[in-house]
Amino acid sequence: MLSAALLVLAMAPGVTDAIFRDTFDAQACPAGRQTRANISWHGSTLTNVDVTQWANVWGRSDAFDPPVPWPGLSDSMPTILNFGKDTYMALEFRVPPGSPPNLYGWITHTEYNYGADLTASISTGCGDFEPPSSPLCLIHSVSGQLLVPWALPPPQTFCPLVQNGDYFLNLVITDPRRPSTTCAPAEPSCVIGTANNYHTP
Repeated sequence: MLSAALLVLAMAPGVTDAIFRDTFDAQACPAGRQTRANISWHGSTLTNVDVTQWANVWGRSDAFDPPVPWPGLSDSMPTILNFGKDTYMALEFRVPPGSPPNLYGWITHTEYNYGADLTASISTGCGDFEPPSSPLCLIHSVSGQLLVPWALPPPQTFCPLVQNGDYFLNLVITDPRRPSTTCAPAEPSCVIGTANNYHTP
């Protein structure tokens, strides 16, 4: 449920620059990208899912759904069962032409199936955790926080996207050595719970 505080934040004035680069190359990714993972939606699980594409993760509500392009499904709550401690994920998506102004949303890093703190960015660069055009497009999160709220301006206080723009949601465990009550130090990967949220005017 969207709180009144978040709604006020979404509509407040702020930074308007959209992140966009002259070139887009989905193959130009730094070493260490995790491209496959096991994912569970409400108890139904798919193994060896292609996690290079947003639609394969947040475009499903269960394992039997065909993937839906960005922004995906608002009731999608996937749990990544084996997020590598020494890897990152870069999930590609395109903002389709004709997307309405004031469309905004975010991925929540859930308190259940917490796993580990995450650093997240939205960028035109694969594996780019220093997006160049807006500080709104990077977050170091803890359990229960939002992972890079985004918007087609307005609102102007979230990471600004543009229609027909190609982007990556980049995710990495902030500090694999940081103790976690839900991910044992000896484990090579963590279970990470997420939930998709977006709001169409």
